[in-house]
Amino acid sequence: MSKINVLGLFSGGGGLDLGFSAAGFNTVLSSDIDSHSCKTLGLNQGKETYLSKHPVLCEDINNLSYNSIKKEIGTKSVDFIIGGPPCQAFSVFGKRKGLDDPRGNLVYEYARIIKETEPEGFLFENVAGLKTIHDGALYSELFDTLSIGGKYAISAHEYEVAEFGIPQFRRRVFFIGTKTNKSIPQMESTHTPPNSLFNAHKPFNTVSKILVDLPTPITDWKGEPFLNGHVGRKHSQRIIDRYESLSFGERDHKTRINKLNPERPSFTIIVGSDAGGGKGHVHPYEPREVTPRESARIQTFPDWWEFHGTGRHIIRQVGNAVPPLFAAMLAQHVAKEIFGKRKKPNLDDLINKLKLGYLQ
Repeated sequence: MSKINVLGLFSGGGGLDLGFSAAGFNTVLSSDIDSHSCKTLGLNQGKETYLSKHPVLCEDINNLSYNSIKKEIGTKSVDFIIGGPPCQAFSVFGKRKGLDDPRGNLVYEYARIIKETEPEGFLFENVAGLKTIHDGALYSELFDTLSIGGKYAISAHEYEVAEFGIPQFRRRVFFIGTKTNKSIPQMESTHTPPNSLFNAHKPFNTVSKILVDLPTPITDWKGEPFLNGHVGRKHSQRIIDRYESLSFGERDHKTRINKLNPERPSFTIIVGSDAGGGKGHVHPYEPREVTPRESARIQTFPDWWEFHGTGRHIIRQVGNAVPPLFAAMLAQHVAKEIFGKRKKPNLDDLINKLKLGYLQ
């Protein structure tokens, strides 16, 4: 079977796009409204053999249509669509206005592109908190909206990504639609907490794994960092003293971020508000916030994946993303269940393909 062509919407910093490419899908087009994200997607094309060179549309989805997409991809088919419309409208960290929020209404635009394009299937990702908004009414409405008048069978599963080797606690829900009227089963987890009764699984990957070989960062974005994005914030002595006094897992009462425990997965990487913000958590060994690159490692972005922009631009791309390693696992699951690929998801193979050696 030839490669499966995938269209990326709300691609952001490239978590889903990268994961699906590593799993063998062929990205024919990526799209996002954020200029920094679009430049990030362009910067990384062709860096690995599985990363296709393809159009990146920096455009509001309201202005996208099947015709505008076809102008870019020509005769190539669109077999599968991936994307996660902005989650702030649904997140437990936000005001939870759901579909009353303009960002929530982007769900309908995502559904419109599916209806116009008619792929074999699609994936829609969002925060798990949307399941309880309006006492579950929003969740039910999403099933109806994404079914496109009954043309697609919808399966929805909630995942804790730490249970799949990601060194971060991050709970998300994934809707998968398919024309085949097939129910897509949930993936079986690969990792469990240390000392778990389910000792056939590997233990969680922890923060200590991803920080082991990184030096103390520079604090000037005009300098030359050890790795792209490995630039820290300048902290006053008052903040340094506060961070130094925190115990593992404790929250700083001013910045409202937590000190990471090196023997546990990270807390969820968060983005911040539309006005800016977006901080890393407190480093477990040094009295500072983790850098955007350290946050990217927590999200399983490879060190070779280059982000465009500086501090808050990068952390927004990282915080909004699906961890690429989990995306790749899910992509292999989709390839098997929808497209008849025989290969089962293999975490170790994908770690090698993404060059995430510190997770082995």
